[in-house]
Amino acid sequence: MKYCPYCRAALETQVINDLPRRVCPACGFTYWNNPLPVAGAAVIDERGYILLARRSVEPRKGYWNLPAGFFEWGESAEAATLREVREETGLEVEITGYLTSYGAGYDRDPWRSISYIFYYARPIGGVLAAGDDADEVRFFPPDELPAAIAFPSNLVALAQWQAHRKAGLPAALGRGGDG
Repeated sequence: MKYCPYCRAALETQVINDLPRRVCPACGFTYWNNPLPVAGAAVIDERGYILLARRSVEPRKGYWNLPAGFFEWGESAEAATLREVREETGLEVEITGYLTSYGAGYDRDPWRSISYIFYYARPIGGVLAAGDDADEVRFFPPDELPAAIAFPSNLVALAQWQAHRKAGLPAALGRGGDG
């Protein structure tokens, strides 16, 4: 952010609470750089396979990711997860547990960050079909995941899923909730 949204003065960088913040020297506005929230799911079917969507748009077009996306105004993380899975895959799902969260900043744009929250889910309806920003959706066996994973957040989530599988967590195996 370069200019104050209130008075249009050029913002300056100051350290507040041990972090660089953009501050308006004219009116005192502080841009706190709160992250944009993203929610998504590791949808696990009854075989223990995981659903991935291949991106049809940049960034990372042609790479695979968990169905996820930005919250809409007033949405909870759970509601955003259900909507994003439906928009990208055509499936209605039930959330069966918590997977992981991940925070990301961007070197090229230090004033932009994203916080991810991933849940486990299982299909309960709908028809599997690519939609929104995906051109293919497919369930993959745990040992046959594609190499081209779109984002570090997804690599972390997939690694956590594998660890949860090894530990026998029911949601990670496609057996419903965490118990």
